[in-house]
Amino acid sequence: MRVATGCALLVAAALTAGCGPKTVAEAEKKGNVKWLADEGSPSAVAALGRLADDKPAALAALEARGNDLQVYVAAWTAVERGSEWGPTVLKNALSDAERADLAATALPRGDARLVTFLPDLENGVLRLSPSTRAGTLAAVIASAGPPARQTVERRLADPKTRGAMCDGLRSEASTSDAKSALLAVSPALRDHPSCVNAVVEMAKAHDNVLSWVATAAEPGLVNAAAGGDMPCPRVAAMFREALAQRPKPALAAFSVPLSGAIRRCTRMMDDITSEALERAPSSRACVLQAIDPFGVELMEMPKTCAALRSGWLGAESPLHRERAEDALARGCRQAR
Repeated sequence: MRVATGCALLVAAALTAGCGPKTVAEAEKKGNVKWLADEGSPSAVAALGRLADDKPAALAALEARGNDLQVYVAAWTAVERGSEWGPTVLKNALSDAERADLAATALPRGDARLVTFLPDLENGVLRLSPSTRAGTLAAVIASAGPPARQTVERRLADPKTRGAMCDGLRSEASTSDAKSALLAVSPALRDHPSCVNAVVEMAKAHDNVLSWVATAAEPGLVNAAAGGDMPCPRVAAMFREALAQRPKPALAAFSVPLSGAIRRCTRMMDDITSEALERAPSSRACVLQAIDPFGVELMEMPKTCAALRSGWLGAESPLHRERAEDALARGCRQAR
């Protein structure tokens, strides 16, 4: 009798198992929350998200998987179809230091609906700074377009979040409006290595930013652009504009970055420095300070050496005349 009963139980269990869902689609159709939660694949979590619109048990199963990125992907999908639980789950996660960057990762960049989450994202940046995880939230803010402009400016104004905000501005999805905020704030609000890097990266890609660096940016940004890995044609273009348009007092701070550019891009800078010496008298002091009279660079700068012989030196200060004469007597002797 006991053997028969045991066999009957095994048969019943097998039959019950055979009646269970075989696929995510089948489990979703049957509303089998437990099967989907146990299965746990991205498609199963997405199915739980759809069921959560009507089934509290499905929402509870999602909330129990708080460290699963797919939960927040499902929550955003709920936002897209207008389900109330989606924004709630995302906002709760953004307010949690342990989950905020995970939730932010799931948010699409550049979507107009991000405006609803801007306060939560900003508070998250404040909460996570100076951790590098704050940059993930800042990147979402930077992608939100004009509605995020004031948020970007506030985070740049706060020394605790400035670096994170500039990390966000360096992201591929950062909008032109967000990046323009970085150029519009006072120089003190760009005083962070990440902000300097952000401007230099922008100047590499955009002519209007390169022109702004040349004519309006603080000398530190010019120095960073000249001394980094900016392509030599863009370095030359930057200094051509700077030497032609910056007033003489401002150019006093440009001798050091110009000297670095001459060392790194000697041949190309020969055109720039010779042109400045011949056509922009206000830039001559800067150029003469930047040229190393005893350096090997002058050997590859025949146009600059020719400009030094053009007869305008008499109007310069004794110190600058001496530097020019040393350059002609030394480095320029072997110019080719």
